[in-house]
Order: sequence, then C-alpha cells, then structure tokens
Amino acid sequence: MKPVILLTRPHIAARPFADALRAQLGAVRIVQSPLLRIEWLAADLPGGVPIFTSPRGVEGFVRAGGDAGGGCWCVGDATARAATEAGFTARSASGDAKALVAAILESGEAGPFVHARGRHAIADLAAILSDAGRETRSAVVYDQVTQPLTPEARSLLHGKAPVVLPLFSPRTARQFVKEYRADPAMRAPLFIAAMSAAVRDALGDVDARALSIATHPDAQAMRDAVQGLIDAARRLEAGPGHK
Repeated sequence: MKPVILLTRPHIAARPFADALRAQLGAVRIVQSPLLRIEWLAADLPGGVPIFTSPRGVEGFVRAGGDAGGGCWCVGDATARAATEAGFTARSASGDAKALVAAILESGEAGPFVHARGRHAIADLAAILSDAGRETRSAVVYDQVTQPLTPEARSLLHGKAPVVLPLFSPRTARQFVKEYRADPAMRAPLFIAAMSAAVRDALGDVDARALSIATHPDAQAMRDAVQGLIDAARRLEAGPGHK
C-alpha cells in the first residue's frame, strides 16, 4: 500500500506546505485534518519594533491595526517572507526562538519591541528579552484552538496504509496523541517527522515505525524529513531485501 501524508497544521499553513510537498515528491496522496484552528483576536498593540515567530503573527498584527511600514524581526525565512509581503522590512534569524533572541541582542538594537504571537507559545520571548535589557511586551493577536481529527483522517488511521505524519509544534503533537490513544482502532503504521526535539518529546511513547527530527526548524527540512520517511515506508511495504 502506498504511504499517505497526513497534515495536521491549520489550513492557512497546510495549503502552501502541501503544494510544496507535491512539487518536491510528485504524485502523493495528502489528507488534511487541522488539529488547530486559528482565531484572530483584537489586541491593544503597544509601541515598538515588531517581533514575529510565525506568519500568523504577521497577519494577526496587521489585522489588529499594526503598522506594516517599518522594520521587524522574524524567527525564520518563511516568516520573513510573510512580513516582507505585508510591507515590512524584515530581518530573519533563520532559525528558532533561541537564534532570534541572539540575533536581536547581537544587533545592539535597544527597542522597545513587541512580540506579536499566538495565545499558546513555547517560549516567553518578551520576558527573555526584557531580562536581557531589551524592553519587550507581548501582544496576543491570535488563538490556536484545538479540534478533533476529521472523519477522513480517522478512516486513514484505521487502515493499513503507512501514514507519514509531519508535526510542527508540541501542542499539535499532544493533541494528536490524545486523539490517537482515545481510539484503539487507530493502528495504521505511523512514520512521524518532528520539527524539533520538543515536538518529539511531546509525543511521549506513541507507537511509531519510524520517527525523524528535522535537521533545521524550517519547512524545507520538514519536507526533506517527510521524503525520507516516505522512502522508509515504501521499503517496509516492499518487504525484506528491497533497496
């Protein structure tokens, strides 16, 4: 049976990732079942240089009335592209939150800064930067609301075809594990690509045939991890001796 990719990102992020996967991998079945739904929030935006840790932060900032005419800091290149398209002059740390903090501190820019983020965040960048002498406030501009797997995704996980599952955040990973453990009929072979070690840790002891951590916390590294897992799933289905 051919492996199937199950995308659990919010639709706003899943669509471009799915398109890029098809361009890289060719004909492949992709099932979308977002485990998080984005809800935009009204926010009282403080003054300061914007900091963005996702494209959703960029959109939420603009929706909340933020000025997109100046400079900003971005965690990675995809977020920087979204900021540039919105009208910002973006500077990218090309990495994770730790790299972003280091880049801001090394720049010597004094701030103040405003971190436009979702309600659920892995790290409190505002506190970290403020403790380092760079005045920073948080502005929660969107919420990430959990939701269940779709019937199509459940049917897929009830089947026998290998399921390649890219997971981009610890919260999404925990939500998937909750859904998976609540349904004993979900026994499809899982091949999981985790964005980071934190995502892997959030999975706990979930049963997976293979688990790969992206070499870099970005979309291209995740696509490469997915490709490697698809190859592994195909070898498994082909049986012993296949190369």
